[in-house]
Amino acid sequence: MSTGVLAVSWWCQTTKAPWDWTPKLYLGVWLMLAAFVIPYAVSMVRRHRTHGLTSRDKRAILWYGLGVFFVWSASDWPLGTLGAGYLLSIHTVLYLIYTMVAGPLLLLGVPDWMARGLLDKVRGWSLYRFVVKPWAAVIVLNGILVFTHLPPVVDALRASQFGSFALDALWLISGVAGWLPIISPFRGDRIKAPIWKCVYLFLAFGAFPMLPGAFITFSGVPLFRVYELAPRFGDWSPLDDQQLAGALMKVGNIPILWTVIATILIKALLESSSDNRYHTIPEEERDLTTTAPGANGAAVTPPAVPPAPVA
Repeated sequence: MSTGVLAVSWWCQTTKAPWDWTPKLYLGVWLMLAAFVIPYAVSMVRRHRTHGLTSRDKRAILWYGLGVFFVWSASDWPLGTLGAGYLLSIHTVLYLIYTMVAGPLLLLGVPDWMARGLLDKVRGWSLYRFVVKPWAAVIVLNGILVFTHLPPVVDALRASQFGSFALDALWLISGVAGWLPIISPFRGDRIKAPIWKCVYLFLAFGAFPMLPGAFITFSGVPLFRVYELAPRFGDWSPLDDQQLAGALMKVGNIPILWTVIATILIKALLESSSDNRYHTIPEEERDLTTTAPGANGAAVTPPAVPPAPVA
């Protein structure tokens, strides 16, 4: 249905209507945002009244707010509309936003006390303990990636509002699962060694997506009927759009991925330098190496204690 020039529907989907810049209202998107924001806000207010909010809790609110913003931007008009029914390349951009931006930001926005309460309420500890394992997270992340980019699956899901919603929801779930071993709310469950964090990120988010990306890029014919038959946006042909989508799948995540990897390595290097600077001298070496500053600031070695006379 529509109200004046503002079209109203539940979720974005494939359409035969030519593209125009008239805003569209998707009720499902705003209800989803309310489901994200209202329980979170209520939980934070209760925590503030009972325990107070730490600086970490306040930073979490900022991260969570950014995560919700990116969920909205990928789901609503115009990006959501373009990705659902016009351009495969924008479809790929939406995937990257959900998995590489919104997912990790939402995770960073959930403190450990909130995550514990949520898992207790939904009895989700078994599922969490499974997905937090790196090998399981890789399977969930890339299994959903492959499944949701099979041409028959894309054509079927994008054809309906519910199917398009399911596709977006799967992407967001896979993004949260993929980042869980790195930024779980429970620090003890995270991958410990910085080098293994980097290896995990490269394999999970860098290496595996190259395979479907290459398949899409080098296909000589359009693979997705929903985008091949969609009303044209600008002068792009379906094949040009598909090749751009494949390239984005292969390299679109590189700026975020390598920024995170570089941050992990630089942080580890700084922490290592700090540990070496304040290294504690072993007990057995202290008598030989401990010094104290003299009057002019120079180090003075304590005088040696003469040996006791032999009786």
